[in-house]
Amino acid sequence: MVGELKELRELAPGSLHDLLIEETAAWRRELHWDFEPSAALVRQFADEQTLGGHALVSGREVLGYAYTVSDNEKGLIGDLFVREQYRTVERENRLLAACVDSLAKMRGIRRIEAQILLLKAPRPMPAAYHDQLQVHERQFLQCALRPWPAWPSGAAQSRLDIDSWHSRYHDEAARLLADSYDGHVDSQINDQYQSIGGARRFLTYLVDYPGCGAFDEEASLLAWNRDTGRLVGMCLASRVAPETGHVTQVCVSPSMRGRGVAFALMVDSLRAMSAAGCSHCSLTVTSANRKAIGLYERMGFVRKQSFAAMVWDGIRPPRRGFFS
Repeated sequence: MVGELKELRELAPGSLHDLLIEETAAWRRELHWDFEPSAALVRQFADEQTLGGHALVSGREVLGYAYTVSDNEKGLIGDLFVREQYRTVERENRLLAACVDSLAKMRGIRRIEAQILLLKAPRPMPAAYHDQLQVHERQFLQCALRPWPAWPSGAAQSRLDIDSWHSRYHDEAARLLADSYDGHVDSQINDQYQSIGGARRFLTYLVDYPGCGAFDEEASLLAWNRDTGRLVGMCLASRVAPETGHVTQVCVSPSMRGRGVAFALMVDSLRAMSAAGCSHCSLTVTSANRKAIGLYERMGFVRKQSFAAMVWDGIRPPRRGFFS
């Protein structure tokens, strides 16, 4: 069964119902993550026939889907999932190719990004537009919070003033984010890290939208250098299931690296999650970021799986399209 490729806007309302039930169960089983809030939004826009993207369909059954959004000159592949019974790399790549092809042909789109947690890495065969593609392996790590790990107090704690997240810190946090990721591999994966304006948009998405769970203000902490009064570190967190927290962002200013700032912030953030009822915490990290991985492993985080972060920068569509 190969499946016919269709645009999501061509599907009748309710067509994704069974597929989204299976995907929600997969997120819960593999990642301890409640995908239902995101599934509800996908279901709503798909039923309204306003969601960009593609589906593989056989008869009345949807075998898999991927949806897209555009933001100025950038296109995003927001999700991709093929039902387990029909899952092959060829079907996943066919959906990827369809999404990249449609985004590349949109006026003004110059860059396409995709970070899909259930899309395994390394990819055993090239994806769409492979000559224009950069693939970065990322890791999904998880740590048990019960029993509470025997972490020592952070060495940097006495030199920091720490406060939980507040909207008044938004601009200062954006400046720290852009400064921290200058020249970093993650700024190649997410171009929002490359400017203060992009960092502001990243933080707005993180705080206000459910893609990375419900933002947890109590477990999202910022650190100021007591001597200079400057913001030097940040650990942001979300609740992705009743029993699972997720560290969405950890960054430290270049001038304060190696002084235990990230460790101190993470311990306090994880403690707040545990006090709020979380038994597990997860995070994602780029495999090339060995220093960060070393810290997380020392704290007891264990890799559960790897996934592919893909970037098509300076995308150029072929004259007749990928499938023509």
